[in-house]
Amino acid sequence: MERTIGNLGQEIRQPSNPYANLSKEGVRRCQVNTLLSIMPELDEPPKGLPIGAVDLGDGYALLRKRDRYAMLPTGEPAQAISNFLGHELARSAWRENLKALEQIRVSRNVQLKYNGQERYGEVLYFTRLAVEADILDDADWRFADVAIIQLYSLPDDALFQLSSHTVASCSPLDDVCVVPVKKIISVVAMIPHTPKLPSGVIEDRFFMLQKPGLQISNLGINHVDEDDNDNNVDVE
Repeated sequence: MERTIGNLGQEIRQPSNPYANLSKEGVRRCQVNTLLSIMPELDEPPKGLPIGAVDLGDGYALLRKRDRYAMLPTGEPAQAISNFLGHELARSAWRENLKALEQIRVSRNVQLKYNGQERYGEVLYFTRLAVEADILDDADWRFADVAIIQLYSLPDDALFQLSSHTVASCSPLDDVCVVPVKKIISVVAMIPHTPKLPSGVIEDRFFMLQKPGLQISNLGINHVDEDDNDNNVDVE
């Protein structure tokens, strides 16, 4: 939204009547977007990825920003990578937390597919791991493009029910997992809050906020379909 307001502001060409001019530019932008949605062939071809980026296919890409030197992970991320690779040794880069919090827009919390469930987690970093493509051929290697993610718990079931399926409140876990990049579904916000749970416990937690239209129904939580006259419980 900020970017759109900035772009429209740059297109104002009548300082004597800026608001009318801004309205006109907004209408024109909507007309152009509508036309391009109907006839996308009129749009300019994509410029492609920046130099150094890696196209992973299916709309996923690893961007160029990375640490200058390879680093050896430690702690839980190292154990997660070791479990992912077996007995292989992997080196990876850490970048995300080098800037002050007020200088960035936090966008490292994601919704992902893990062990057949939709979960939330904080991306610690992305990396490419060298793995054997063929265990019978020592010279046959490939890159596995993965994300190192620290998981949140599943949303509190009782609070989710009482809030009419609107408040997915989670706790941060120590569990770290390694998942292929394409298992990430979307970027979400995890907002700190301190609720009083139906159990009576008051604790610091995080509730998930995502873009309108994205699904939050597949969280492994039972919920009642109020439109069902038989009062059946749907499990998704």
